[in-house]
Amino acid sequence: MIKSLDRISYLTNSLEQTEKTFSAFFNSKPSKKIVSKDRNYESFLYIFENINFEIIKKSEDSTKEDKLSGFSMLSDDLTSLNISTSYDKYENNEESNEKVQLVKSISINQSPDFQLSVNEYEYSNVSPTIENNLFALDHLVLTTNKSDELINLYEKELGIRLALDQFVEKWGGRMLFFRTGQATIEVIDNKVEGNDQFWGLAWKTKDIRKKREYLIKNGFNVSDVKDGRKKDTLVATVKFDEIKIPTLLVEHL
Repeated sequence: MIKSLDRISYLTNSLEQTEKTFSAFFNSKPSKKIVSKDRNYESFLYIFENINFEIIKKSEDSTKEDKLSGFSMLSDDLTSLNISTSYDKYENNEESNEKVQLVKSISINQSPDFQLSVNEYEYSNVSPTIENNLFALDHLVLTTNKSDELINLYEKELGIRLALDQFVEKWGGRMLFFRTGQATIEVIDNKVEGNDQFWGLAWKTKDIRKKREYLIKNGFNVSDVKDGRKKDTLVATVKFDEIKIPTLLVEHL
């Protein structure tokens, strides 16, 4: 059974430069550095209330552009999952702060354009979370043209609650909300041909106007604050110059 979302992963050619950009955006340094000799990578991890955001240095032979590469979910028992979609199993020893953590994972073949994984950890992660104005994930956004298949995978096989399933006349598509661990997976199905895409992120803020002011002072392009689509919310969009991630800030009133 799925307990919550676990990590959002961003692949980069320059770990140091990307760390500077995200540390400026989050207004926080990474919570820890991870080294994996098994899978030959190093990464920085930002730990929030309901998600871990990881920036991973690409292997030297990778030529793909920097991008959101996938997200993972947390399970306390991978053997309890019964998934019909094809997947691969692997184990990874992560080294951090002179400790080694065994992570068992399955990589589900939802899309060739991003990686969907489920992780089981040897022991619980007790690292402190980032206490800041931006403190948690509100939702992540996927696009698809096969929403019925995703309902089968996410709700029926992974056991994630389907909180919303509706047709939106304004743009002529179907919208799904899956809820787990105080965060939402938003799926947009507008029947556009192509693979499923990991499209964007929305972050919770305690004070969106203060966050906007901080970001503008630090060189980010941020829209005006306006009422959100959901009642009693305020939103603003953020545009990164170096990192092309559709990003939304949200404050729940």
